Amino acid sequence: MRFIKKSFRPINQGNTLSKKLGVVFLIVTVMLAGCSQSSSPSEAVVQAAEPASKTVKTMKVAKQRWEGAKEMVAEVIPSQQLDVVLKTDGDVVNVVKKRGAQVHKDDVIVELDKKDILRQKQKLLYEQSSLQEQLAKSKKDFEDGRTELVYNINTAKQELADTEKDYNLIRNNYDRGLADKKQMEQMETVVNKFRRGLEIMQKKLETLENTNSFAALQLQIHNNEINLQDMERSIAYYDVKAPAKGVLVEMPILEGMVLARGTKIGVVQQQSPIKIRAELTDTSLSYVQGKTELPFYIPDTLDKFIGKISYLANVANTQTKTYTLELEVPNEDGRLKSGMRVQLVLAEDGQQETIAVPVSSIVREEGETYVFVVNGDQAEKRKVKAGRTKKDQQEILNGLQVDEALVITGQHQLKHNDKVKVVE
Repeated sequence: MRFIKKSFRPINQGNTLSKKLGVVFLIVTVMLAGCSQSSSPSEAVVQAAEPASKTVKTMKVAKQRWEGAKEMVAEVIPSQQLDVVLKTDGDVVNVVKKRGAQVHKDDVIVELDKKDILRQKQKLLYEQSSLQEQLAKSKKDFEDGRTELVYNINTAKQELADTEKDYNLIRNNYDRGLADKKQMEQMETVVNKFRRGLEIMQKKLETLENTNSFAALQLQIHNNEINLQDMERSIAYYDVKAPAKGVLVEMPILEGMVLARGTKIGVVQQQSPIKIRAELTDTSLSYVQGKTELPFYIPDTLDKFIGKISYLANVANTQTKTYTLELEVPNEDGRLKSGMRVQLVLAEDGQQETIAVPVSSIVREEGETYVFVVNGDQAEKRKVKAGRTKKDQQEILNGLQVDEALVITGQHQLKHNDKVKVVE
């Protein structure tokens, strides 16, 4: 039995190998036959990679008559914004006005610790008082000295006059031989002495009257007054005040904070008057040109207003291709608030021609409005700005041109640049 198994094993292996070779040969033959009757493998791969065109229906974009007022959304903005900036360093001891508060011009918003600067002011006041006392004493001394000098001058004048009389008498006696020369010379010496003394006192009085002996003290007092004025101005900076009437916004200040000069602690939005701003398309611009005012209203209310046109751009913004319009509106009652949306009436009731498309053709994604337009055999995804809605029609303010092919069915299955096939 062992010999029989060994003798048949080589025969079985040879038969198996022959069978495998036959099968491989048959497969190759079949493949060669198929290739001779069909396209090359590379062409087959390309054909498989080509996406299938999606079937859509289109309509030609056109304008239509739209009855009713021509309106657009506008934004309420402050007439101006003024920064509240610190003019000194300080520690916050009191926040008087919170964010969102209505403020009037010069209302205190924040109080800074002013103990140190008040002490400095007190020192200046003491110094000023001392200087004033010194000046008063100096003036009294001056008047006393001048009075004494005038008295001495008058006394010297009288003595000189008496001495001159005695001298003249001696000289007459000398001429008559009643007095000797020595007596006359002695009296002449006394007269000259009195004259020189009087001249010295008179010059001293002249100098005293023509010289400001208080100049140094007066300069010190003047400088001290300037320092006090500067100090008062600096003290005023410790009460941080509103620069205008309006609403206080951006106010992240808390008691205990240490703030540096130049820090912006808030913004006051002036809202009386207030502004209405809108961005006009070329079509909308034509309704506004030549007007001086426009009506507007707050949606879902009966509140209607008239705004004076304060600015209308005559050149379009290079990025948005729109024209900025601003209205100025009195707002004493504060009814209009910054950030509100209002409806601006560009034209009263009547008929206007405007681009409108079926509402069903609109694709909305993440708050944006899109449509698809066919260019050649591709679908272009186009962002548009929608206006009014009437029944099944949607007004398009910009993003579409007349005669473009708008996709009206099948648009929800499309992506940008998808291949499409237009059917009737």
